Amino acid sequence: KNLTIDLKVTMKHLHILLAVLTIAIFIYQAAQVFSGKSGQLPKIGKILGHVIYTLLILEGIGLVMPLAKSVGVPIWVVAKVVLFIVAISATIKATRANTPHAQARAGIIIAAVAYMAIVMLAFSKPAIGFLG
Repeated sequence: KNLTIDLKVTMKHLHILLAVLTIAIFIYQAAQVFSGKSGQLPKIGKILGHVIYTLLILEGIGLVMPLAKSVGVPIWVVAKVVLFIVAISATIKATRANTPHAQARAGIIIAAVAYMAIVMLAFSKPAIGFLG
């Protein structure tokens, strides 16, 4: 039983670490876009970004599976997934080299709002409705 609790705590901490790394990558890209650059990551940054996003998603699935088996997938989990897709797609559009600067800034703002909503949902975990 203690091993199960320790594994769950370890998975939760790893998920939080990956979320913090995701936000750090986003902040770097946002700073690049707002300073007039494309915001594209160097090749190693792209690879690390993809690895971090993938691990974050896998960790999230691992954390929600026991809950989903017992009571179903909570609405806040669905909302976080949708917002993560919005954040990633807006960031991709914003950091393309051929995206006009005004559109790039708008994309970064959209992604920032999505990430803020994800963090709010992570802390509040509302039982009913989108934001409680």
